[in-house]
Amino acid sequence: MIQSPRPAGKYRDPALVLILSFLTCGIYYLVWVADVSREVNDYVGDADTAPALEALLTLVTCGLYSFYWDYKINRKLMRMQEANGLPAPDNTALYLILDFFGIGMVNALIQQNHLNEIWSKR
Repeated sequence: MIQSPRPAGKYRDPALVLILSFLTCGIYYLVWVADVSREVNDYVGDADTAPALEALLTLVTCGLYSFYWDYKINRKLMRMQEANGLPAPDNTALYLILDFFGIGMVNALIQQNHLNEIWSKR
């Protein structure tokens, strides 16, 4: 159950997330994973894994941890969307397919867009 008051996260332009991730050879993506993990955990009150550890696991597993992270963040995003009266699509299959084909960065764009919608409801 999401409790009130909930802290809002930072609005980020999804296109900028993509551009900065490419320009920094993925370093910004790892920072983004840690930041989003912290914001989402704070919002839902569920700190299951330390945000820095999420980024580290993504790095040391050469991105394989992203499969699990995308699944987990999708579940939390759905809870957040429902709590704010927003449509809560289950994008799990989409995220896993994009990860499988090596274009999981698209997931970050979709996830950031959903987060921006949630933050704008605050």
